[in-house]
Amino acid sequence: MDVRKSPSDPWTPVRSIQSLNPTVSKTRQDGGDYHSGNYTQQVATEASWGLEVSVGRKLDAAGLPDPGVELLRSLDGELGSDELVYVRWWRTDGLPDSYEGRAGVDFSSAGGEKASLQGATITLTGYGRRLAVAKPTAAAVNEIQRLQINELVTSFKLKLLSGTTTALTVSGLTAAALQTALAALPAIGNGNVTVTGSNAAGYSITFGGALAGLNVPTLLVTDIVDGDPGDVVVYATTEGQPAG
Repeated sequence: MDVRKSPSDPWTPVRSIQSLNPTVSKTRQDGGDYHSGNYTQQVATEASWGLEVSVGRKLDAAGLPDPGVELLRSLDGELGSDELVYVRWWRTDGLPDSYEGRAGVDFSSAGGEKASLQGATITLTGYGRRLAVAKPTAAAVNEIQRLQINELVTSFKLKLLSGTTTALTVSGLTAAALQTALAALPAIGNGNVTVTGSNAAGYSITFGGALAGLNVPTLLVTDIVDGDPGDVVVYATTEGQPAG
């Protein structure tokens, strides 16, 4: 599902959707007359549509909330045209369902037990006609992960699935050396990863080639020498997604 406030704005995806239920209801009037016999002749004279969406309210690696969810939250409490948002939604399987429309927004944050995750229920009430549209297509997005050295440890290793790099000595570590070590992992391979950066600035790890458009598992930091967990961390900054 994507949203935007104005037709001139780019579409913003809504992440962390847990359920999405489209609804259509019709108002019917009896069009029967003396010649209709004993049965009514119900005629649909108007229709309304809506979406019931449940989302998890999550923060990214930089501690920022999802832009799509935040746009919808910002419209809760607005009135008139100020509450309206453009929305499109579609199935990602082979079924043809794909729609677009304009809707008002109700946003309710979910409470719960102390151990519960933060979520929200979003009700979108259609304003005008719901249109059937072609499914959006998008280019593949490559996975990008960031390796950050917070403390100057002696060495560490990186693990992906069943493969682990040799020990990476921090004092002599370079982007080229890190790229070579990662490419040697069976789950990555030559030509499928590019590394830029430095110890001070951090390293950007981009997966391409045979791994282009894939959601690559986050690299695990293991076997830190002369350091503690958290001294070297890896996290995803861009989640890989296939085209379509």
